[in-house]
Amino acid sequence: MTYTSLLNEAKALQPQLQNWRRQIHRYPELSFSEHKTADLVTENLKTLDIPFQAGVAKTGIVATIRGIGEKTIGLRADMDALPIQEENSTEFDSECPGLMHACGHDAHTAMLLGAARLLKQKADKGELKGNIRLLFQPSEEDWDETGKSGARYMVEEGALKGLDAVFGLHVEAALDVGQISTREGPMLAAVDDFVLTLKGIGGHAADPHLTTDVIALSGLVINAIHQIVSRRLDPMQHGLITIGSIHGGHASNVIDSKIVMTGTLRSLSQEARVKLKQELNNACSLVKAFGADFDLLIQDGYPVTSNDPSTTKIALKALEKLIGKTHTKEAPIQLGSEDFSFMAEQVPACFMMLGVRNPSWKRDYPVHTSTFRIDESALAIGTASLCAAALESLA
Repeated sequence: MTYTSLLNEAKALQPQLQNWRRQIHRYPELSFSEHKTADLVTENLKTLDIPFQAGVAKTGIVATIRGIGEKTIGLRADMDALPIQEENSTEFDSECPGLMHACGHDAHTAMLLGAARLLKQKADKGELKGNIRLLFQPSEEDWDETGKSGARYMVEEGALKGLDAVFGLHVEAALDVGQISTREGPMLAAVDDFVLTLKGIGGHAADPHLTTDVIALSGLVINAIHQIVSRRLDPMQHGLITIGSIHGGHASNVIDSKIVMTGTLRSLSQEARVKLKQELNNACSLVKAFGADFDLLIQDGYPVTSNDPSTTKIALKALEKLIGKTHTKEAPIQLGSEDFSFMAEQVPACFMMLGVRNPSWKRDYPVHTSTFRIDESALAIGTASLCAAALESLA
């Protein structure tokens, strides 16, 4: 087998890949509610005669393609959508009001199904020199009431036990179709969310001296928070704090006793992650000097997504054979986050970014927006890339 023939095999699947992707796109489902999507996956696994276990991590599926040899490589795709109203006016727009596959997980699932078909064919011919574990993961976009996402549940339930490596692939709206990027080491940030409540004494707007005006004090806190990265974090470290919402007050002549802010922290090392949390607490404590108080709840999210150097070298070697060195790019470090990071903490891993932007488009269509879209010709390239990374690892 050559990688050229592998790419041709994937391109021959293009109509089916497109059909899968569009079917999933029409019926998006939120985190841990991916029932229709899971049914589509299991129906196709049955058709391919690939044994699987459903209900992993609540609504996920783990399947195994057995070849010749002991080595086992994992391939992961996430399945959940986002609470966004689609505004694309295509024939396959979301039919679920307020829900949309705005991050490409429909494409991820379709590509892993395509990889399953190609790799099963090789296994049936005795050409698969090892085993492939297919990880159809729920809930990458969110976590449940216990603070756990789909990847974390999959790790805890043993879905990655015995793997020699695991690969993930994500669409990249800023990268042209035909290109793929990755990098060794940290690639995506750790993410933690916070809810901050400032508490004071409310009262009449005409008597501010009798109150502890938390709306006024919020200005001090916001200013202090925005100085954390520039003045409290080592300049050689990467970090970010964003305040995403602020709510307080109900009337023009009332000083409220409470204000609530929410936000996110991003970091690229454990040292920076700890420092940001400490300094956020310190910034909030300024209100105590003025007689107010605060509650700060920090919800730990996903760790840094860091690619194993050896596994990444294998992926790069496969990609260069598949699409050529000029189309294989070094991915920039980004402050976006991914719960694939939980898998990468357990098993040597590589996360890759698949270009889905059509160069002829006059504008960009970024992820997490109501007009997000992909050039579907990328589906065959992504399918072949998953196969190539797995086969190169087994080789």
